[in-house]
Amino acid sequence: MKKLILLICLILVSFTSKATIHIVNVWDGYFQFVDAINFSQDITIQLGDTVQWLPLDPPQMIHTITSTNIPSGATAFDQIWQAPADTFFQYIPQIVGLYEYECTPHALSHGMIGSINVIDGVNGVSNKLLMENDLLIYPNPTTNYINFKESGVVYLFDVYNLNGQFKLSGTTDTKVNVSTLVNGVYIIKVIGHKPRTLTLIKE
Repeated sequence: MKKLILLICLILVSFTSKATIHIVNVWDGYFQFVDAINFSQDITIQLGDTVQWLPLDPPQMIHTITSTNIPSGATAFDQIWQAPADTFFQYIPQIVGLYEYECTPHALSHGMIGSINVIDGVNGVSNKLLMENDLLIYPNPTTNYINFKESGVVYLFDVYNLNGQFKLSGTTDTKVNVSTLVNGVYIIKVIGHKPRTLTLIKE
């Protein structure tokens, strides 16, 4: 019995240890949310990972970390951030998709916005389609072409590899030829009112 309990504990520890905490710094001086690794306002994480916001400097005024556009069924958040900044805020997304958030006092005046792209599984998708709010790319994974679901609005987009190297660009109203891309995972940055980030798998 003791061996069985020990085995269960080891399985649980190994399972939970795979989850990662992603740090997003709240930068008061430049009114930004800054990913600690890639110095970006947008991050991509695995389902089950934790996002943790930390201050880079003590806030001189009130900020918020407020969800604005999240997947259906996800839990909204609205954290007030003010001095003294001796605490942090954590959020664990439970649903795959794009989570957009902002500082409500400074989103329009200073562009203080960010996004969390939550993907599922080692390959970054849970099925052949990847939904990012009003945007959908299919098929995904793909070998030759991708399409964007009709959203009523045409956006520009750029495709980058995981090293941040630009690969191609286009518009969301056309069939996109990706056959020249080397097999692997790519990031599609859609340029719009609020930039969106999608993950593409080329096979």
